[in-house]
Amino acid sequence: MRGYIRKRDKDVWQLVVDLPKDPISGKRRQKYVTVHGSKRKADFELQKLLSEAQHSRARDSSVLVESAIREWITLVSQNLSPTTVRGYMGWIDLKIVPALGMLPLADVTAAHLDRLYRDLTVQGSAPASVRQVHAIIRRFFNQGMKWGWVESNPALLASPPKVTPARVVAPTVEQLISILEEAKAVHPQWGAFFMLGALTGMRRGELCALHWDDCGDTGVMVTKSVIYTPAGGTREAPTKTHQARYVALDSVGQAIIEGQKEELRRAARSLGLRLVSNPYLFYSEPDGSLPVHPDSPSKLFRRLGDKFGWRELHLHGLRHFTATQLVAAGMDIRTVAGLLGHADASVTLKVYSHVLEAKNQEAASIMGALLRPPIQLEGERVE
Repeated sequence: MRGYIRKRDKDVWQLVVDLPKDPISGKRRQKYVTVHGSKRKADFELQKLLSEAQHSRARDSSVLVESAIREWITLVSQNLSPTTVRGYMGWIDLKIVPALGMLPLADVTAAHLDRLYRDLTVQGSAPASVRQVHAIIRRFFNQGMKWGWVESNPALLASPPKVTPARVVAPTVEQLISILEEAKAVHPQWGAFFMLGALTGMRRGELCALHWDDCGDTGVMVTKSVIYTPAGGTREAPTKTHQARYVALDSVGQAIIEGQKEELRRAARSLGLRLVSNPYLFYSEPDGSLPVHPDSPSKLFRRLGDKFGWRELHLHGLRHFTATQLVAAGMDIRTVAGLLGHADASVTLKVYSHVLEAKNQEAASIMGALLRPPIQLEGERVE
């Protein structure tokens, strides 16, 4: 916030304060005040005006929540995936705007938000869904503070419902072997897809985006993911965390990749086609020019799980399988987090804490056996 003083006459001063630009029109705004007296008095009044403007600029705005939140989603959507934007717009159109849209942005309080969360719960929305609405509103007001639309974020004082962490469901080794056998019978590619997912913990979009050039002699470089487009198709995009990572493979993983390449070569030869210069590892066209659609392996995995009566299993469970097996085997969390592509190891700790609890008990037994006194403890049985 800036301001300055103009001398108009002897002991007459004009104070000029720059206000934030109008958030919708972008037009410059200024406030003018005339002061009679000494220059010192004018300086004092200018500082007073600047302080008042700083604390009241949001209240002076007549911008409504609906206008502001639509302006916000338009501006931030370029940095979000199309799927995320569609999800945000659904909540904005169906829940947020009907409840808050006609309120002036600066008038929204934590009480308004808590009433919205309560109403959503009464209407049958799950706590996780209400938390999603809360996250959108919190992010919107955070950006509004940065842009000078509001001076505080009411979502930080609101009380969305607590969400019980979902139980991580990973297939057992026996279940996975059964599903792999069924997948290979559908098409060899699907057995390779599920097996590589279980070995590496890669996300489905990352597996779909693998090209032959991403596969080296000892592992794969994960740099991209196949995501949905607004039109309903797919395209390549950066990984979820926008970070590349290298995933090492042993001879088993390398054999899967080489087998998948040979499978594509056979398919192309049988149809008299030439492979594109850098084919997709998992393909939907026999020349390797198009990847498999991310929905295809998800639907197949679910169908195969249902066939065995394992309705709790989903394709994402392969990531859980990788993580739980490695953590249970004693692999350190930072290494597991890097393999999975988690931006922060604390995410890995939170999701797989139940596995760590079992390891903690094992550690207690190890230390107890190591430092057990040579004499019998009271109440301890002697074998």
